[in-house]
Amino acid sequence: MNLNLLAISGSFLAGVATVLGAFPILLGKRISPKMQDVFLGFSGGIMLAASFFSLLNPAIDMANVTFNRYFAVALVSLGLILGTFIFLIVDRFIPEDYFLRIYENGNSKILKKMWLFIFAITVHNFPEGMSSALGFLTGDFGKGISLATGIGIQNIPEGLAVAMALYVNNFPKKDIFLITFLTGIVEPVGGLVAILLFSISHYILPIGLAFAAGAMLFVVTKEMIPEIHKKGYETQATVGLMLGFILMMILDNLFS
Repeated sequence: MNLNLLAISGSFLAGVATVLGAFPILLGKRISPKMQDVFLGFSGGIMLAASFFSLLNPAIDMANVTFNRYFAVALVSLGLILGTFIFLIVDRFIPEDYFLRIYENGNSKILKKMWLFIFAITVHNFPEGMSSALGFLTGDFGKGISLATGIGIQNIPEGLAVAMALYVNNFPKKDIFLITFLTGIVEPVGGLVAILLFSISHYILPIGLAFAAGAMLFVVTKEMIPEIHKKGYETQATVGLMLGFILMMILDNLFS
């Protein structure tokens, strides 16, 4: 099967998994703050493991085939720095929790502009979509499957977090479903961008893999880890993070 088709399919399925996380909210279930932190830590663990095992390692291996090891490491480092820097800039102007703070302030005029909220979440989901696609573009089908599966699994608690944020701000269930779906469906858009940018030449694919890794590492350390330390359940959340890391490590080795 065409690698580009596999890449876009993997990022699509990983993104759609976000909707699964909204089901407990749509069914009227309440998730305790402790479990929210555990799930968020679990997601962070998957993203951390995916960054190392599924993105950085293949990037270095691919670069070593084409370049000497010193230039290969420098190239991957450049991609890592670029991914971190770009999302640092994005976060500076569009932090993920900015619009949630607006909702808490109760400005009814801004509340109606739900597309702004969608846009903020969408921007931060891009690296996951890119990562799902790039896993297949390495040519390693098993690597692509494990990465898309891991990101799909971590998207479930991410969908729960989005749905919960909307639920506590009194959004109707149909809007909760729609917005959660849209935040997930943007991932194949990120996958398409990755295909267009990094399938041009195998020489720049290692930069793309490292770029996605840098973006994911930034999201985990800047957004997710600080969040799971706010409510006093950091120990439980850390256990969740370790379990997520182990699961992604297992998936990566099973399918490789």
